[in-house]
Order: sequence, then structure tokens, then C-alpha cells
Amino acid sequence: MLSAVASDDAPRSAFLWSVATPCLVLPRRYTLTDTYPQAARASANEGWPVTPRQTGGGITPQGPGVLNVALAFTVAPPHGRDIRGSYAEITEPLTDAFATLGIASSTQPVEGSFCDGDYNLAVAGRKIVGTAQRWRGKTCLAHALILTDIDLGPAVAAVQRLATALGHDTRFALDVHSRLADLAAHPQTLTEDLNAALHKALTTRGYADWTPASA
Repeated sequence: MLSAVASDDAPRSAFLWSVATPCLVLPRRYTLTDTYPQAARASANEGWPVTPRQTGGGITPQGPGVLNVALAFTVAPPHGRDIRGSYAEITEPLTDAFATLGIASSTQPVEGSFCDGDYNLAVAGRKIVGTAQRWRGKTCLAHALILTDIDLGPAVAAVQRLATALGHDTRFALDVHSRLADLAAHPQTLTEDLNAALHKALTTRGYADWTPASA
């Protein structure tokens, strides 16, 4: 998607997806350490196989109960790589979509959360979305990981085990994370309501649905 938008073969595009089975995803640079092979094997043996990614940040869980949103867009001249603006490109439609579910979120770091950053979305200080991005020229691929109804206890524990096995001293806290299912006004229809709200927020901003070539 990033390549297609960067080469003008596709308009600004949005892609939503989920992973069918639990796993952990981490920056590719983590795989270059001596501790990685054994740590990854141990994580896989615990039911959390490890996959590297191209973006930075830290370790994140994937699987049922996590919704991913990716946006690819080109920054028009004379604007350059405005980090604040490019993160707002993805956090603002999410904030609008969540508001339709009765959830008021804000952009902020959340100490003790996995893959913490300045552009998380949080509710009452608890993280519900993590974000990342990568660039190709003037085209940005912005990614958001939304905690919809994942079982947070095992997920945070798996992130902690892998981080510790890699030699990191960061400590993660379960109670600084939250899920849309625990916050939405109508959790029984969360999937349908969230998809509709995201579709409206993104199409209003000119994003086209992206269909992978293999689909």
C-alpha cells in the first residue's frame, strides 16, 4: 500500500485488518541481538510466536481482539515530514470514530504501557491505541493498533516475558491499558459500530478502501 500510494498508483488509502491467532510483533532491530533467537523460541513455546516489523517502537501483541488501521497518504509540497501532523492524520479520525461510540479519547503517552509513545490514544489515562509510522519519500504509512476486546492479562504478560528475555528492564503494567469493549456504550454491537464509525471518519477525509493484491 505504501509503495502504491508513493508511486501515485493508488489514492490515499486505508486498510483495516486483524490477525487470526495471537502473536507478538517487534521492531526488526530487536532481531539483531544475541538474545533474540532464544527469546523468540521461548515466546513461541508459550503460544506467542514473534514476528518482526519495519516500524520502530516496542513489542506489541496481535491477534483476536486487536484491530489494525493503516493509512497511506502523501504530504503535498511545501509541507515536509511533520511528525505531529502525520500522527494527527490517524489519531483524529480514530478520536472521531470513538466519540460516536460514547468514548472520549486523547493523545498522550501512558507510562507502563507496551510500545509507549507520545501519540497513543488513551481514555482516563489508560491506553487503548498505539501508533507508529514509516515514510517513503513524502508518503507516510501510519498505523494504529486498537485494543478492542483482547484478553489483556495474557497479552501484557507475554509482552513482559519477551522484553525481559531480550534483556530489557522495562516493566509493563496491566492497569494502564483498557479496551473499547469495556468503554463503549453498546459493547454487544462494538464490531459493527466501530467499523461503521471508522468507515465514515476515513471516507470523510478522502481515504479509499485498500484491497491487497492477494485478496
